[in-house]
Amino acid sequence: MQWSPGFCAQCIAQMVYYLSQHPRGVQPEKLHLMGYSIGAHIAGLTANYIDGAKLGRITGLDPTIIFYMGNNRSHDLDPSDANFVDVIHTGAGILGQWGPNGHADFYVNGGTSQPGCLSTSIVKTLSCDHTKVSPYFVESINSKQGFWAVPCPNRVTYNLGLCRPSSIKEYVLMGEHLSHKARGIFYLTTNANKPYAKGFPGRKKPPYIP
Repeated sequence: MQWSPGFCAQCIAQMVYYLSQHPRGVQPEKLHLMGYSIGAHIAGLTANYIDGAKLGRITGLDPTIIFYMGNNRSHDLDPSDANFVDVIHTGAGILGQWGPNGHADFYVNGGTSQPGCLSTSIVKTLSCDHTKVSPYFVESINSKQGFWAVPCPNRVTYNLGLCRPSSIKEYVLMGEHLSHKARGIFYLTTNANKPYAKGFPGRKKPPYIP
């Protein structure tokens, strides 16, 4: 039995094809694939096996750097894999890729380490940083505050406090309700414990939640 990323991607592509042909199915451009760690790259590979159509959206949850450290990026998740690709980084440069990998890349708490993950065990700490991305996304689905992120070119500039949008329209809501028009690199911080979302910076109420 095969469990390689390519084989898994082919299986998903077969399901996508089946759904597109079924009377009550859905077309690829209406689908939203999501993958965590190596699953993010598998979601991207799926696009290679879909003929004549393009996936609507792929969300990569801290795409793994394991087995993806070489110069050959052809199997990595990238913007060409769907009409819209968004990526959330929480363990970048350690267990996750640094990226960017998508049309919109979000670096949570700097993108490398997460609050509430520090442990006496380095393995547990790094594992927590990598897996924390999933509860962030899950919370974004029904959050009343929202994970609002600011556009910023890099971590150094963000840490220096130099990323200050001139308009609230420049802020982007990370997660399930992210606008497909979002483009670029974004940074945000979270709480160490639930609820993780801090809401809109400087406001008790966000400007809107879809």
